[in-house]
Amino acid sequence: LLEHTLLLAVVVTPVCGVLGVAAAWLVERTRVPGRRVWTLLLVAPLAVPLFVTSYAWATLSESLTGFWGATGIVTFSYYPIVFLLVAASLRVMDPALEETARSLGLGAWRTFWRVVMPQLRPALLGGMLLVVLDTLVEFDAFVGLKFQTLTVSIYSQYQLSFSASGAAALSLLSI
Repeated sequence: LLEHTLLLAVVVTPVCGVLGVAAAWLVERTRVPGRRVWTLLLVAPLAVPLFVTSYAWATLSESLTGFWGATGIVTFSYYPIVFLLVAASLRVMDPALEETARSLGLGAWRTFWRVVMPQLRPALLGGMLLVVLDTLVEFDAFVGLKFQTLTVSIYSQYQLSFSASGAAALSLLSI
C-alpha cells in the first residue's frame, strides 16, 4: 500500500509540473487567440470532483483502472494547481529580463532555463507540493479506479472491517 501510494505521488507530481508549466507558458507567453477562454478550459478540471471524473473514466473502459488509470486521472485533475501558480508568476514577471537575455545571445531554451525557470521555481515547487499532498490524501478517485492506496485501506479497515486499531496502524504509516 505504501509503495502504491508513493509510486503514484512520484509519477503524478513531475508530470503535473511539466503540464502546468507548459500550459502556463502557452497562455501567458504566446499569442494564442482566446487566452481567457484557454485559461478557463485549462482550469476546468478543478471544478469537477475527482471521484466523479474517476467513476466516469472507469465506466468507459477497464483499461482506465489500476495504476495507469489512476495516474492519468489524478494528473489530469491536479495539473491546474501548478498551472494557476505558474501562470500568476509569469504574469508578474518582467519580460524585459527575457529580452535582455536574448539580446545577450542566449537562445530561447537557454533563456527559459537560466532566466525564467529560477523565477518560476517557488511557484512550481509550491504547486507540486500541493499536488503531492492532494495525491497522498485522495480517497474517492482510487476507489472508483480500483487502485489500493493507504487512504483506501484505512477507510476499509475503519468502516468495513470495524477495526479501529487496523485503521490507526495504517494511519500511522501515512503520518
